Amino acid sequence: MESKWLAMVLVVLSLGSGLCDGCLEEERFALFQLKPFFEFIDYKFQDLINNIYEKESSSNCCEWERVECNPITRRVTHLFLNYSSNMEIDWYLNASLFLPFEKLQSIFLRGNFITGCVANQGFERLSSKLDKLENLDLSNNHFNNSILASLSELSSLKSLNLAGNVFTRSNPTNGIEMLSKLNNLETLDLSGNRLGNNILSQLDGFASLKSLRLEYCGLEGTLDIQESNNNWMKLKELYLEGNEIESLGSLFHGKEGMKLNKLEVLSLRLNFLNNSVFSSLVELSNLKSLDLFFNKLEGAIYTKDLNVLSNLEELILSGNEVNGFIPSQGLRLMNLKHLDLSGNGLSGNGFNSSILSSVATLPNLKTLRIDISQCNGLIDLYGLSNLEELYMASNSVAGNDCGFSLQSLGLFPTLKTLSLGGFNINETTMASYSHHSKL
Repeated sequence: MESKWLAMVLVVLSLGSGLCDGCLEEERFALFQLKPFFEFIDYKFQDLINNIYEKESSSNCCEWERVECNPITRRVTHLFLNYSSNMEIDWYLNASLFLPFEKLQSIFLRGNFITGCVANQGFERLSSKLDKLENLDLSNNHFNNSILASLSELSSLKSLNLAGNVFTRSNPTNGIEMLSKLNNLETLDLSGNRLGNNILSQLDGFASLKSLRLEYCGLEGTLDIQESNNNWMKLKELYLEGNEIESLGSLFHGKEGMKLNKLEVLSLRLNFLNNSVFSSLVELSNLKSLDLFFNKLEGAIYTKDLNVLSNLEELILSGNEVNGFIPSQGLRLMNLKHLDLSGNGLSGNGFNSSILSSVATLPNLKTLRIDISQCNGLIDLYGLSNLEELYMASNSVAGNDCGFSLQSLGLFPTLKTLSLGGFNINETTMASYSHHSKL
């Protein structure tokens, strides 16, 4: 009797809440109002990738791949509308079409050829009703600076992706600085917009940021900031990949520099930085990951400035012209777990086998990638007892005999992956170690 009564209550509740096929009728209707602009809203992701256009079979919109609902209330919480428009010309979005989704937390609109919003129907319309909206992805569209005032009204936003649009260098009155009103914003991606060096001063007021991407933003030369209010105190991740930066100047140190005491991840890959970059990083005491792939590093690197980064767990120096460390056994990065030295010395002046004496001072290293350009005899890797992955190649010129002693594998009980290229390895010795417990 009790179970029948409970069933009746559930039926009444579902009817009273407007549920239809598992989702709210008003929200189901609102989804179909979006369909003329996002034609593939009721299509599956994988089918689009394979150019097979198969519609969702379920009439329950909460079961669609592009829609996520709260499992209890059945209200729509996330809309995944990336690459869902069939329009191949610029068009204007009516943002008020999202108003019926009052519990919406995320809107993903990547790659839909949107160039702006209909007059008086911009994102500011969402600020009063969509107070749960935290994530907005507008990347790979054609938005410009005119959208910024509208976005600045979305006070609940925590993550905003504006990568790959057409934002340009501007003065503070109509630039990115307007978004500093978003006091809850933690993640901001501006990659792929030609913003120039002045973007750094415009972002100085973003006090809540934890992750910032400025990849391929036209940053160049020396990065100096005239006056910093040190508002990036919460920043943990900074990505500056693919610019033309030659020097970090006073960006991270000195009286005018930003005090990034919590910064843990710094990507400077694909820039024009030379060996002086390390002295510019000495105040980043909490840094855990440093990526300097394909810069202008060359010759020997002095370990003094590197060792200051005592919390470093990942160091990527690949794709440069580095050939050693001074002093050779001076590395004291006791927390380092991943070291990538591959692709150095492609001009012929790369690492010789003595580099391994520097690496041997890193007792917690788990992954090592390295190319050896010059060596004679056998290579040993003593001191790396925690190594799990080893990727090592020999680029030895004619006359150099580069060998690898597999007997040394017994020193690495945790080794799981081994890749050796260009080394002389005795087949008999190889067979004797083919049953290594982890490999």
